[in-house]
Amino acid sequence: MHAQRTVVRFLWACEELWHHRFPALHRRAQWHIVSHLCTAGRSGAAVGELSGLVKQVFLLDDATVRDRIGEMAELGLCELDPPEAPISARTVVVPSQSLLAEFDAYLRELASRLQDGAPIDPSHRAGRTPDGGSQVVLAAVECCRNHVVSALDRFFDLTGLSRGRRLDARRHLLSASHWDLILIALGHRYGSPAIAEEGDGILADRMAAELLTQLRQNLQTTRDHIGYLMQLGLLERRPGRALRVALAESAGQQFDQALAEAADELSPPTLSGGGALVPDIDLTTARRTTPTAPPPNKAADHLLVIRRPGEPDREVPIGPEPLVVGRAPGSAILLSAVEVSRMHCRIVLADGKVTVTDLNSTNGTLLDGKPLDRTTALSPDSVLEVGPYRLEYRHVGAPDPEATVRARGDLHRIAAVHPRRHGT
Repeated sequence: MHAQRTVVRFLWACEELWHHRFPALHRRAQWHIVSHLCTAGRSGAAVGELSGLVKQVFLLDDATVRDRIGEMAELGLCELDPPEAPISARTVVVPSQSLLAEFDAYLRELASRLQDGAPIDPSHRAGRTPDGGSQVVLAAVECCRNHVVSALDRFFDLTGLSRGRRLDARRHLLSASHWDLILIALGHRYGSPAIAEEGDGILADRMAAELLTQLRQNLQTTRDHIGYLMQLGLLERRPGRALRVALAESAGQQFDQALAEAADELSPPTLSGGGALVPDIDLTTARRTTPTAPPPNKAADHLLVIRRPGEPDREVPIGPEPLVVGRAPGSAILLSAVEVSRMHCRIVLADGKVTVTDLNSTNGTLLDGKPLDRTTALSPDSVLEVGPYRLEYRHVGAPDPEATVRARGDLHRIAAVHPRRHGT
């Protein structure tokens, strides 16, 4: 259980440090809004862009997203442009210098937790971007959270939860309160408790006291949320006069698999043997900088041209590290449209070939107009369709097929005129 324990410990550190740095930002989706503003949107981002990041994930409407941004503006964490007009999709949100400084400090603290033994190797699969270490840490957070959500989805499949109840459950479980309760239960299962506890299960009142400290949430509300998790079957009662709960075994089996997959995705093979890991992350220099040109090697020969109507084209070199395409902060190729899943597809260059894999995205990935159902190699001039985006693959060193056909035709004509010269 070493791999699962270290992932849970890392996720709990994310929550603990966030609530310490930003005690007023405990609403759903505010983590995603802030992380985007403080990385890709340091110079400002439109409300419509921020809405696209969080609406589909948290099932929030436009008015609720505007309320969340308005709360941040009232706290002095961002400025709105234009300042006096009602918030609309075109309003630009500019993070304050204090928010940028606090978020950078949050990431530095989180990186130090990684260096203390959490299972993240920034050179392995996460994918680097011009933001350096900050994007590595954010990619690690998103990866771990996504695997927890996948465990919940598999558990709902197992229990046969109806579609309507499943949507409602996901909306609840992604809130700060329910999420922290799940992490406490996971910590108890894997021997990495957020709160010291003796006996079988966790005392519900101790869980409520922890959330009172973390979220300033009253005890009765937390008890109601514990009851909701029990109704879903995620938590089960343990013997005793006082209410003690623990993660249900059927749910635990799903988390065993999901957390092991998260550890495998983010860690080298030594993790399974308990090897310590000290990642090379320097967040003191992780700022918005102009990306340097790739070195003149084979990686620079492989490019993606990203097109969307109304937006300037982008060129992204495909290097030796995998590129995750998605809507989640920390994605190597960040696409903000709501039709794009948080982790939509992965592009890999290996042995001179570029392959693409759909990551169980909601709307799927099209390759040359056909749905992608397995890992597939790209041909020169292949086109991927991800939501409203076209990702056109360019292999600079690839031969031109039409030129090859033309050359062969010329050879045949020359051979017909000079048969002996060409051995015919």
